[in-house]
Amino acid sequence: MMRSRGSQLAETLVLAGACLLMLVWVIPTQTSEGGFGLSPAFLPTALTGVILLLVLGDGVLRLVTRRQEPAYEGGFGALGRVLAVAILGAVVLRFAGVGAAAAVTSAAGLLVLGERRPLPILVTALACGGVFWLVFG
Repeated sequence: MMRSRGSQLAETLVLAGACLLMLVWVIPTQTSEGGFGLSPAFLPTALTGVILLLVLGDGVLRLVTRRQEPAYEGGFGALGRVLAVAILGAVVLRFAGVGAAAAVTSAAGLLVLGERRPLPILVTALACGGVFWLVFG
């Protein structure tokens, strides 16, 4: 089964809308103005802007090339698994801190993506957790 152009357009519009919502509402209301150096909103705003550009570029490229893409086999199950990883990361962040949240979320994300070898999962979790602990802890 192939995806329709309408579903590709809808996907682009939903993702672009989410980015715009982040830029005009979520980031401004969830960050404060810093006193020294860059504003705390700078990095999330810059990254969200880059994501928005990538989403729009991908959407335009898909629509212009008219390339046929297969429908998602996982359906909404994949969305549920990604949301579960995000919720797990938020809970761990709340109770154990940023380093532990980075380690657990990266390991859970790899498991959701299908990685089953313990060494890559362990190395990634330790590297992400360690870097986040050093930078933000």
